[in-house]
Amino acid sequence: MGRNPICLVTDQCPTMKQAIPAVFKATDDLPATRHRLCIWQITEKFPAKLGNFLCKETDFMEKIKKVIWSTSIDIDEFEEGWKAIMKEFKLEDHVWLSDMYDMRETWIPAYFCDKPMHGLIRTASRSESENYFFSNFHQNGSTLSEFYIRFECAMDKQRNETKRLNHESTSGKPTTVTKFFLEDDAAELYMREFFYKVQDEIVAALDDMRIQIIGPEINGIKCYEMRDVKMKDMIFKVEVSKTHANCSCKKFLLCGILCRHAFCALNHFEVFKIPRRLVLNRWMKNAESKPSSQVAVSNEVLNMEIVSAEVTNIWFNFHKCVSKAGSDITKLKLVRKIITDLHSSLGDDDFVSTKKDFLATLIGKQPDGEISIHPPLQFKNKDSGLKRLLSEREKAIVKAKKRKKQCSLCLSYVHNKRGCLKRKQFAACPKKKKCLAV
Repeated sequence: MGRNPICLVTDQCPTMKQAIPAVFKATDDLPATRHRLCIWQITEKFPAKLGNFLCKETDFMEKIKKVIWSTSIDIDEFEEGWKAIMKEFKLEDHVWLSDMYDMRETWIPAYFCDKPMHGLIRTASRSESENYFFSNFHQNGSTLSEFYIRFECAMDKQRNETKRLNHESTSGKPTTVTKFFLEDDAAELYMREFFYKVQDEIVAALDDMRIQIIGPEINGIKCYEMRDVKMKDMIFKVEVSKTHANCSCKKFLLCGILCRHAFCALNHFEVFKIPRRLVLNRWMKNAESKPSSQVAVSNEVLNMEIVSAEVTNIWFNFHKCVSKAGSDITKLKLVRKIITDLHSSLGDDDFVSTKKDFLATLIGKQPDGEISIHPPLQFKNKDSGLKRLLSEREKAIVKAKKRKKQCSLCLSYVHNKRGCLKRKQFAACPKKKKCLAV
């Protein structure tokens, strides 16, 4: 990627905990990668560590999840909420919870509000989903050619699903429910499924927001303080300009979507189009049309946001020009001529023309001579098609569900008929058949 990943999400693997800071460490130009633990895997351990009665018969889980999973609270609010719950249920001295609290900076979302992870910072669900998807096509011990054929089948299925979703997004315009110009702009920009999420935020900006204070406009930036009727005792601060919006709730950094507070401030500031620097490529209708692999990655992390916003604006204007040309051959030839002239003026020294050339820039040129590739050896790893290793908890659950063997003589579950101590008594009894019947 040309730089260190911003964040890596793993389970509680001690080896990964040591390897990530050693490999992705900070340099002069690049910051260190932050290692985050999967919050879902930690919360799944609560019944095993604390007991089923506390987690299922009380409201402990409901209260603790509001503190753990919430992305709208800050660090101080999390600390207060955690201590209050521990005191209420008398868990201050619990060893496992104390260990989880000591490493809270690696799995609580409140400590990651300053990182632009866009909804990918809490769990490893995306990796698990991909593992499950490809496990339906892959078999253990496949040869290289078989693996490639099955991989192509899997990719064909994803391409067909992408075409279906693209058709839904481009075949028509979704119905708008407000008179906001921002909603009309969102309907043209976003994919259908993501547009409905944006629409919910726009409707909430109209119904639930109450502006308390409006600051003066300084250098084209105006500050708003507003209250959300559904979140009591919380004041949100939003700084708005014609090209940007920054809210104290930091929802855009967390989920990649503008919050209702920002939409309310933008509408009041008379901004009729969503600032393009706040529109992520991954949510746009023309996302797959952009050759992201051909765009060079800058080593300056602080400059990445500006470059990304500029690329988004360029592609948006390009597709808008193509849409205006429509099926008019004269206009299309004009667009093509302008692009060709622009390409000649920019030069093509660093241009990668084919996929083979692009791979050569990443891993080097193809080696000379004969290359022999052997089929992979059979191995056992996660989702490889073989039976996975069960934990002690899962073994206990499976064992509890099995029907226990019972002695037919004394009806005991400790032994069977062959090892029963009363076997001789039943054998010597002349009425043993009646005894067994009873």
